[in-house]
Parts: sequence; structure tokens; C-alpha cells
Amino acid sequence: MSDPREARVVRVAERRASELRYGRGSVERIVDGEIGGRLVDLHVNRILAGSAPGPYHLHTSAENAYLVVSGEVVVRIDGEDHRLGPGDAAFIPPGVPHSATNVGNADVELIEIYAPADVDFVEVADTGRPSDTLEK
Repeated sequence: MSDPREARVVRVAERRASELRYGRGSVERIVDGEIGGRLVDLHVNRILAGSAPGPYHLHTSAENAYLVVSGEVVVRIDGEDHRLGPGDAAFIPPGVPHSATNVGNADVELIEIYAPADVDFVEVADTGRPSDTLEK
């Protein structure tokens, strides 16, 4: 891990990609603990068209924010579905269950931020699945 007092510039070529849970796409890590981020985590999720619904989960101590760059996603927050498109955002407080599912015909690019940065991911039971008939 880098010195937390050291500023960093992260170039596209330096981003570390890995697979999203359940083979739903990929995640590119931009700012996290590996480069010295203690209070914020920034990454880009690419969710494949036609992939499985995202896992319903919560973060016990982190605030979470999504910003849709491209595609259509349903963000399920505390049992309620919200259809988001490019430029739309969602804020999820700590302890509130949520998921993000691609409901369009194209891949989704979704910027995700949570703070404080941590591996604070707890899957929880969901009583339903995101609806693909929601109005935007």
C-alpha cells in the first residue's frame, strides 16, 4: 500500500480489472487501499447485457453512490426498484440493502464510490427481483 499522505494520479493503463461476482462483467479498481485510499473507494463496474441480477447486499459502515455512465440499470434499494440511465445517480446509506442489475440491451458502465473504503460487503436475502418494466 502507498503512503496515505502521498497524492496519486491513476492512469487508465494502471487500473486493475477483475471479474464481478457471478460472471456479470468486470470491475476496474481506480482508488482503493492499494494506492493509499483509506476513506474512499472508486471503481467502474461494467455489467454485461443479459447477465444475472446483481447480488442484494449491504455495507455495514460505508455510504455507497452509483453514477450511470452508459446503459440502463435497475438499482434495487431497500426492496424498491429504480430504473437509472446515463447521468442518473443513486445514494445508499450504510445498512441499506441494494443491488444493481443491467436491464437493457447494452452493457452498463457504472461508476461506484463508497466511503469509508473497506471490503464491507454482506449479501442479504431479497424478496423479489428487479422489474424490467419500470418507468424512467
